[in-house]
Amino acid sequence: MFLCEELSANHDLSQFESGEPDLDDWLRTSARDSDGRRITKTYVWHDGSSIVVGYYAVMPFTLESDDLTKSQARGMPATIPCYLLARLAIDRSLHGQHLGSQLLASALERLVHAAEAVGGRYIVVDSISSGAAAFYAHHGFRPIASSPDRLVLSVRDVSNHLSTG
Repeated sequence: MFLCEELSANHDLSQFESGEPDLDDWLRTSARDSDGRRITKTYVWHDGSSIVVGYYAVMPFTLESDDLTKSQARGMPATIPCYLLARLAIDRSLHGQHLGSQLLASALERLVHAAEAVGGRYIVVDSISSGAAAFYAHHGFRPIASSPDRLVLSVRDVSNHLSTG
């Protein structure tokens, strides 16, 4: 249905509107620079035209084991290699079609492949609202001890789900 590819100069970001101005503004004003500086890698959805209708940005990340729950930190070093799902948004025109879950699945699959190549224990998200937190919790993410807005999902759990699903 949608093509997913790395953000490039050919993609039209001008019409993207998710309903979250911070996410929309970041895509239009910062994504290309952040990618160019190798801070993030942004992937966009489009229908074959250049008009972006969804995106996510990912980056390497670390968590401190002291910030996690006891079960999340069990057996982990003091600093844990992870991946941050820094941004995820879908255009308002697609809301209500469960496409956010498909976009998340695309991001998770990409991050599992990265972890298989170079390691990494958790995928981390920082929820921007209670609705976002509920969305991520529905998909298996769990809050960490030090911040209820930061949620994690183990790479192993995603990998197991992908291999059985």
